[in-house]
Amino acid sequence: MRPTLAVTLVLASAVLLVPGAPAWACATCACGDPTLTSMGTEQPFSGRLRLSTTLRAWGHTVGEDNVNAQRLREARMDVAAAYAPLPWLFLAATLPLQAREVRDVSLARERGWGVGDLEVSAKAFLFQDKAFSADHLFSVLAGVKLPTSPVLHAKDGTELGLDAQLGSGSVDPLFGVAYQHFRGEWSFVASATGFLPTRGIQGFRAGASVRTTLAAQYQPSARWAVRLGLDGRFEKAADINGEKEEDGGGVIGYASPDFLFSPATDVVLSAGVRVPFFNQLHGRVSPTPIAMMSAAYDL
Repeated sequence: MRPTLAVTLVLASAVLLVPGAPAWACATCACGDPTLTSMGTEQPFSGRLRLSTTLRAWGHTVGEDNVNAQRLREARMDVAAAYAPLPWLFLAATLPLQAREVRDVSLARERGWGVGDLEVSAKAFLFQDKAFSADHLFSVLAGVKLPTSPVLHAKDGTELGLDAQLGSGSVDPLFGVAYQHFRGEWSFVASATGFLPTRGIQGFRAGASVRTTLAAQYQPSARWAVRLGLDGRFEKAADINGEKEEDGGGVIGYASPDFLFSPATDVVLSAGVRVPFFNQLHGRVSPTPIAMMSAAYDL
């Protein structure tokens, strides 16, 4: 990763963790639920503002070793904000900062870094059994990924390959549903989100996909919790100008353990890993585990 990007990531993380103006009440007091939550699974209340940053490191290898293998590695930081203007509505935006390296079997490399594609969404809570300290929540999600990442070029002016680009150059709608249940020291979440990509740069169009999560969390203390999830992705193969790609598309499942810790009121830190245990992607696609760390702060 280049020094400039590293400095950017550190400064952005620091900004998100600087306390803001005093709030009228802590998030736990306002929603009546002490459950430690990662970004996107919090209980709603009017005026809630949550900032977060999430670091991810991941990669995959496509193709056959010593023949046509191409290795992708990425370090990514998502800077996100979510605001509830109404007790039943969350508006959210996520902007990724990314650094990528692609190496093929000849050891030739392409590197790209910068701002990725912005994602904006709205989550509406259609049902909750109680206005305060709800035990059951049902929500729907609608959003779009926007082509905010610039097209990257090599020093000679030629465009980098698709895998080295940080964005798709397409406008991609997304829709989802989620159910959450809170029961004493335990909480549970089940969700599914569908993505309908459009065609973008270099004639590329990602396949339509559905991403699912089923997770349980145990919190014996106000300060820490453990979470175990199963994440799945079902997707059609991508195509370039209508020609279907041979590698990719299919089904993959991840086991997702996390540890959550709250060092201070309204601050939640988490660390975890997404381990691929079921890989039925078409062709030769070998994903690495995904390492994750995040920090969230409620104003």
